[in-house]
Amino acid sequence: MPRFSALVVLATIFFALSCGSGRQLQSISITQTANGQQIQFVASGTFTGSPNTVTPLPVMWSVGLLAPPPPQYTLTTQPFTYDCTGSASNVQVVAVAPPDAGAATNGAWSSHMITASVMTCP
Repeated sequence: MPRFSALVVLATIFFALSCGSGRQLQSISITQTANGQQIQFVASGTFTGSPNTVTPLPVMWSVGLLAPPPPQYTLTTQPFTYDCTGSASNVQVVAVAPPDAGAATNGAWSSHMITASVMTCP
């Protein structure tokens, strides 16, 4: 019986590790690179487990606040580009992602989404 118990424990550990082991997104940071009137944004995420930092982080990009939030999210690792030509100053770019490191690239919106924002077009 002890040998069977050891196998069950090992199988449980393997299963937990293969499912992300509860690794959670703690915060999002956004870097921006300007090329004339074009500004490109890339999101990075800080997680509770290794690897602690992921760049580019899969996020959903938005210009302005998401109020009300959409019913679904769709994540992308592609940089977000904003054209400041003719835009008002202080436009807010928002990056949003679910806290679960193993979340699908699209799914139902949650009240626990992690967000970050930066201002553009000085």
